Amino acid sequence: MTRRGRRVVAAILPVAVLLFAGRWTAGLLAERWWADAIAPAAVSFLTGWHLLRLTLGAGAVLVASAWFVANLILVYRAIGTVQIARRVANLEIHEALTPAALLTVAVAGGVLLGLLAGAGAGGWTPAVALAWRGVAFGAEDPALGHDLGLYVAQLPLWRILHGFALLLVLLALGIAVALYSLIGALRWMGGRPAINDHARRHLGWLLALLALALGWGYLLEPYELVAGIAGVPDRPTVDLTTLVSPALAGTALMVAVMSVVWALQPRHALVAAGWLVLVITSVGGHYLLPAFNRDPTAPAVDPDLTRSLERRAFGLEVLRDSAEGRLLRAGSPPRLAPLWGGRAVSLLAGSEAADSAPADPAVLAVEARRLPVWLLLRPRGVGAVAADRVTATGEPLYYRLGDTLPYPTPYSLLEFSPHAVRPGAPEYDLSRYARRATSLDTWPKRLALAWALQLGRLLGNVPADARLAWRLSPRSRLEGLLPFVAWSTPVARVVDNELLWLCDGYVAASTFPLVERVPWREGAANLVRAGFVGVVRAESGETRIYLRRDGGPLAEAWAAVAAGVVRPPGELPPAIAAALPYPLELFQLQALVLERAPWGAGALTGRSESGAGEPAPPERGWRPDTGGTRLTALYERPVGQRMSAALVGATRAGLPVLELVRFDSTATLPAPRILEATWARFPAFTQLLDSIRASGVRPDTLLRGALTLWRDGGVLGLYRTYFAPRFGGGLSLVWVGIAQQGRRPGAGRTLDEAWKNLRGVTAPLPPALPSAALEEARRWLRLADSSLRAGDWDGFGRALDALRQVLGEARDTSRR
Repeated sequence: MTRRGRRVVAAILPVAVLLFAGRWTAGLLAERWWADAIAPAAVSFLTGWHLLRLTLGAGAVLVASAWFVANLILVYRAIGTVQIARRVANLEIHEALTPAALLTVAVAGGVLLGLLAGAGAGGWTPAVALAWRGVAFGAEDPALGHDLGLYVAQLPLWRILHGFALLLVLLALGIAVALYSLIGALRWMGGRPAINDHARRHLGWLLALLALALGWGYLLEPYELVAGIAGVPDRPTVDLTTLVSPALAGTALMVAVMSVVWALQPRHALVAAGWLVLVITSVGGHYLLPAFNRDPTAPAVDPDLTRSLERRAFGLEVLRDSAEGRLLRAGSPPRLAPLWGGRAVSLLAGSEAADSAPADPAVLAVEARRLPVWLLLRPRGVGAVAADRVTATGEPLYYRLGDTLPYPTPYSLLEFSPHAVRPGAPEYDLSRYARRATSLDTWPKRLALAWALQLGRLLGNVPADARLAWRLSPRSRLEGLLPFVAWSTPVARVVDNELLWLCDGYVAASTFPLVERVPWREGAANLVRAGFVGVVRAESGETRIYLRRDGGPLAEAWAAVAAGVVRPPGELPPAIAAALPYPLELFQLQALVLERAPWGAGALTGRSESGAGEPAPPERGWRPDTGGTRLTALYERPVGQRMSAALVGATRAGLPVLELVRFDSTATLPAPRILEATWARFPAFTQLLDSIRASGVRPDTLLRGALTLWRDGGVLGLYRTYFAPRFGGGLSLVWVGIAQQGRRPGAGRTLDEAWKNLRGVTAPLPPALPSAALEEARRWLRLADSSLRAGDWDGFGRALDALRQVLGEARDTSRR
């Protein structure tokens, strides 16, 4: 390299380092300012987290760079001269590189390789932090006798370090072999390999390190096998691996010694024999012996122990497995009879935010009454759709805040302010009214924030009293505070007339011993627990994270890592604890686990008849006592197409309640798809489809609503609602199918009609009744009159508005 080139490099490198350091420093300062405005206790934790991430990333790059530079310099010392071809006009000139130029190339190449190999080491931060803290389950695995926490906390870090070491050795060995072959230090002569002493010593030590790295991997194999990296093993495989692994590690150690001897003395046959023995024993130990020793019918642990491990892994300690179901108990017909389903209600929103649930079941507490509602997310607020009632013509009814009477007018329960924290919020809020925001009181602070957030607007004309808020969606707020937690989609709750966003924080691992993995997010895991609850107040932006009482040892370990950020379970306000839903993603995983042996609940409904494909999502509804919401998953018998069990989950005072209710094979109902086919054969259902077709709406747009299961004593009952789009917009309840043990299925336009038909009192009525709108109008007229007599002008205005809407809909219907 010329003197001018060296000057350019000397000028560029410091600039690049300063730019990287400046960007990282600006990002760290921005994180600290954001955390100080959101949760001051998080400032020190996030600072330590980012410093650890930087240390790991920089340390890995430095170690890898030093390693590759050292190996390239060793190769450089074996080079006499290297010539490069240069063309001047029509002449080709061979110019020898100077030793200084070769050394510069070696150092630059080593640094580049170090950057490539060490990139991404910052992603090791969660594994390092958890391994440093440790996890103790207080129970040992039955195969190797270690605490279960070793597999969850320490094993992932061991595997990361082993993989990094193996990568460095293999890359260095491959590069060294290629370069020595290129310069002639390693070549074929007379049909035999020839190598000079310098290359032999270098490659010999690299081979010794490779053998040690392989031996390290052999020692990890029993742990990886028990951890289920390649699936749950059988008992003979575990026993064989515990015997073969030390033997292979000893063989690798022997080969490492032989490689060192070869590096010191040119005994080529010795090192070749050693590596040949290692290859043969490795192939035999990994492929030949297991092929003759495997016995899939001999599990590593007995079924009772499998249940115990899966209870710890998926939060099934609270599971009550019996033929009784407290969460299903109700009279006939059920007192709380939800009609609307999540998909149908979501279509009423008109707009769906990608980072939120468009509709979620909840309970409104109004005047000592608990009202089951669907909280509906809208662009400017939240609406409350009555879950258990519709108008006389099947349209939705809406609640207003503090009112127990639902109205056909689509009122908003709560409106968002422009500065509220909400799903779909703008990326930044730069104004004097921004909540939980950072002041822009100094020019260096504005410069650092503009650099970190790539927000050039801060460098322009910004009012002196303006404040900056960012991460305005609930999920991004929680992810910023606890980056190692997998946060769920936020759901809305109204507590004490205030809008809150609730998120479940999941902790997961893929190395929990002797448990089969289940699909989880973008991968698979054999431990998933709902460990945290995130609470974000929409208007104030206040953000709190609480540890769940049933979070498990892994969540407790993470809470200790983030001490000060995570609050203990006892600090969760009782009103919020009462409003918590059962964690949806955890319930889905639990349903999948109970589908397989040794639980044997049956096959989840919704799959194809062959058993393939995804099951139907859980049915979201309410507890029969209206004390909260519940989730329900149904199972079918593989043969007979009848229901075998139901999994029901709910939350009481912040604690989960989970029941697996098994049904007697002689006293159960057909599978839902069988019942749906029966309801569709009713003559009135055919008339309904003809009526929908005549209104200009395609009959295949009929939406399935709620599927509700209840149990009256020992008798099962089930019903499903159906909705059709209305001409001009909206949805209407048009069909209800119902079934109960000991009776033929029934159906009707409403739940009351379907119940009467089930008992044989009436036949299903025609798809439309001309008096329905008139009866609805009369009801609102009576309410308007009673409000006027009581002097309730607000109630009179709402009733009159509802009356106008019903009469308007009736006129529209009469014109069609």
